[in-house]
Amino acid sequence: MKADLLISNGQVVFPKTGVRKANIAVKDEKIVAILEEGETVEASKVIDAQGKFILPGVIDAHQHLGIYNPLEQDFLDTKQHAVGGVTTIVNYDRQPVSYLEYFPKVKKVGEENSYVDFSYSFGILKEQHLDELEELVETHGLTSFKFFRNYERQLNDKFRIEDGIDLSAHDLLRILEKFKSVSPKLLLAVHCENMDINRSLIKSYKEKGEDEGLVTWSKTSPGYAEAESLLSTLYMNKIAGGNVYIVHLTSGASVEVLKNTDWLQGAGVVVETCPHYLVLTEESEVDLKAKVGPPIHSKEDQELLWEGIEKGLISTIGTDHVPTSLEKKQNSGHTFDVLYGFPGAGSLLPLMLTEGHKKRGLPLERIAEITSFNVAESFNLPTKGRIEAGADADLVIVDLDAKEEITPERMHAESDFTVYEGIEAYGWPVYTISRGEVIVEKGEPVKESGRGKYIRRSI
Repeated sequence: MKADLLISNGQVVFPKTGVRKANIAVKDEKIVAILEEGETVEASKVIDAQGKFILPGVIDAHQHLGIYNPLEQDFLDTKQHAVGGVTTIVNYDRQPVSYLEYFPKVKKVGEENSYVDFSYSFGILKEQHLDELEELVETHGLTSFKFFRNYERQLNDKFRIEDGIDLSAHDLLRILEKFKSVSPKLLLAVHCENMDINRSLIKSYKEKGEDEGLVTWSKTSPGYAEAESLLSTLYMNKIAGGNVYIVHLTSGASVEVLKNTDWLQGAGVVVETCPHYLVLTEESEVDLKAKVGPPIHSKEDQELLWEGIEKGLISTIGTDHVPTSLEKKQNSGHTFDVLYGFPGAGSLLPLMLTEGHKKRGLPLERIAEITSFNVAESFNLPTKGRIEAGADADLVIVDLDAKEEITPERMHAESDFTVYEGIEAYGWPVYTISRGEVIVEKGEPVKESGRGKYIRRSI
């Protein structure tokens, strides 16, 4: 056999297993062999990874492309994802229209512009979306959707969706039951916040005139509001026997809920957090550039989130990536009017290797699990997130000794700011490989946009 690509002499990070020196042979977009040290095959291209570590390509399943910019622009900007080691994304979208009619349009935009492979998760906002569920699964391979507890009884006020569902706890239960009737493998991502609490606090702080940036913003969505919603969500899922994916966990209070509710969890519960909750706090100098929902909280919350990762209570990382510009953020007014969100996909892996592995001693295989393998398992991507024969050859080769400052320029990002500006991070990808194709070489994107594929998921 002549391989298309041979990666030799690298330390291969196998999720769930460990790290060992091996060679990887790639042909026709797939890994075809894991060769022990000293074994080799003829190949059209050889990468010598001596002194480097090889991880599965990162899967960032928490994207918000097309929120503040045209969707085409944000897909073109996925070169920054590849520079940071991301090879697959799942984009969240919500629309008050037929997804059967809407999805082919956004799929086409992605296929024409994305630099990395992609899929979609749509928000369940109307009864129509539930009526379309089986066809979305069978025809388009969409197997994950989203439920917004933070918009309970607010769809008409916020988005003028007059025929929207209430997004109540009862709606959550019946949607989980509907999902199970279609397939026990369907996944419902859930944003957990008790907005009765949060709206009351926002009103109170506005009346007081308090405007202390991230500190004020954190007070308006306290950890207990997230924890209460999380507990309710876990209970509804237990009743329904469904599968929930808790997005962007922020608080120590929620980690305490996870510690004390084994009976509500199990195979049907996956919990995600984001790099900004693990790296920044409400006191960080970046201030309102880092306004996001739910908010960034205290150092104590941050430490408990890391504990949640170390204990396996939190098992995935997503960036909640929202491309926007500094001008749009700064021109939005005071604390309560500043736009939500910021870009972050391009720095996910270097941050986790720096903060998780270098500083806290998380094993490299654990980093590979939370950034790739566990995400693939949750989002029904069986050929992604692993380094084994038959898997897609999505790989990232990193230098753990090289340290560089995080900047938009380093990530080749269209956005003109990063909330991690000035942080020195290790583990920047030297090579990023997507389905056997080298798309980043020596830290530089080397292919044209539009090479990414839509990933249809079957159940």
